[in-house]
Amino acid sequence: MSQSGQPDIYQWLPFTQSGLAAAAATVTRFGDAYGTYSYSESASAYGASLKAFTSASLVNQIEAAYAAPGVASARASAKQVAAGTATIDSISAFGPTSLTFYLQVTQRITATSGASRQSTRYSVTVTGGGASWQVTSVDLATVGNS
Repeated sequence: MSQSGQPDIYQWLPFTQSGLAAAAATVTRFGDAYGTYSYSESASAYGASLKAFTSASLVNQIEAAYAAPGVASARASAKQVAAGTATIDSISAFGPTSLTFYLQVTQRITATSGASRQSTRYSVTVTGGGASWQVTSVDLATVGNS
């Protein structure tokens, strides 16, 4: 119990309130960057926007998906540019050194065909602790047991 007599849930959790805030900020930054791209940027340039808060192996996977021939050529021919904004819906799991959040990424996409809005829900896992977290996994929230 806290001094006010109210339960302090953080005494039962493997992270502090400031650690949770740092993890959430990392996930939101990731979502903003993940949902933002331009048809004119290379896969490595897109990946560079994620490197500060994403594991190297995940950046490599994302770059490979971004450069996939069918996806890349469709993006280029439509001259797609997307601006992403991320919002955390909830925490779905946690452990001593990891937290998994449900993240809604809303994109405003402009292309030669006009403008549109798209919203996708992801399950994003960060690992670390304290003020130091990095994204190690991202999946569509509809995949698996989410």
